[in-house]
Parts: sequence; C-alpha cells; structure tokens
Amino acid sequence: MTKKITEKRLYNIALYYVSRFETTTVKLQDILEKRLLTAQIHGEEIPPQAKEWIGKIISRMVHLGYINNTRFAENTFQKMIGSGKSIRSISYKLQQAGLNNDILSDLIEKQEKTSLELDLIAAIKFVKKRKLGIYRPESTRAQYAEKDLAALGRAGFSYEIALKALKEEDS
Repeated sequence: MTKKITEKRLYNIALYYVSRFETTTVKLQDILEKRLLTAQIHGEEIPPQAKEWIGKIISRMVHLGYINNTRFAENTFQKMIGSGKSIRSISYKLQQAGLNNDILSDLIEKQEKTSLELDLIAAIKFVKKRKLGIYRPESTRAQYAEKDLAALGRAGFSYEIALKALKEEDS
C-alpha cells in the first residue's frame, strides 16, 4: 500500500531530491509530475489541486534558496569546462535542465575569455585526457589523426578547434 498524495508528501519528496542533487525549477517540476503520474498508474487518487501544490512547493524551494537556476548553470558550466566539454555540449546539458541559452551567454560574458578560447581550452583538456594528437606516441600519430579529429567532433568541437587542439600543448 502506497502513501496517499498530499501537499506535505510532495514537499518531502522535493526536499529529499534537492538535498541530494543540484537542480533547476523545471527539473524539479518534472520529478514531482512524474511522481504524480506514477501514483496515478498505481491506482491512487490524485487530488485536483496537486498541480497547484507543485507550483507552491517550487516557489517555496526557490524562496528558501534550495533551488537556484543561475547557481546550477554556473556550477555546471565550471565543472564541464574543467573536464574538457565543449560549449555546444554545455549548452545541450543546460537545455536538458530546462534553462535557455541566454544564461549560457551570460556565463561566457562573465569569463575573461571568448567562447572560442574556452572551447580551445576545453578541447586541449579533452585531447590530453584521452591521449590524442601530440599525446599519442609519435609512431602512431599519423595513423590515428582522422580518428582523433572524429573523437573531437563527436565531443562537440568545431573542425578548426579540433585541429588546433591536436597540435597544441596544454600550458
């Protein structure tokens, strides 16, 4: 027997989720709506005001500072740039989280470097981490040159950035 859906129960579900994961308002709304759908599939009665409860819960979480879309975007941006992800893949990740590209544009503007420079830095980190290009043994570099370019392309880097990253050393 599952517990009945109440505002307090939805609030506890949301609180548990935000205590474990950094999230956005859109993502938390999806989580709570999926919980309602799951309960409905299992034959539970969903109160008609449940959607209103979700809005109130999200507002309360934002007011308390448990959810902050800008903080999520900044943390995701820094983490992904640091691990060698392209601006394109960061943009995709933020869109999946329900954020628009304006937030990413603002984050790039706050940086001291342009988006192309950030992409090049990330590409060099990617090359170093995966041991591509100049980080391969010299005897096999030419043999794997196209495969290395393809790996960078799949990671979301442009052709020009990929060529530069494969030839530059991390400084």
